[in-house]
Amino acid sequence: MIKKKVGIEGMTCDHCVKRVENALKELDGVKNVKVNLKKKTADMELEVDLSSDKIKAAVEDAGYEVTDVS
Repeated sequence: MIKKKVGIEGMTCDHCVKRVENALKELDGVKNVKVNLKKKTADMELEVDLSSDKIKAAVEDAGYEVTDVS
């Protein structure tokens, strides 16, 4: 299992959290996503290693800004 933490700016409510979770869950190889509004992060569990660019693109397409992928 591969784990990644994504820093996200622009989320203000639970609707934003769901939007980001759904966008990330649509990526191939994503097993689980947990978005934390207060910490402005998404913890991801992956079955395959996704590039930071793919993760960033999914979040940005949902309307939010990625500050970090680690």
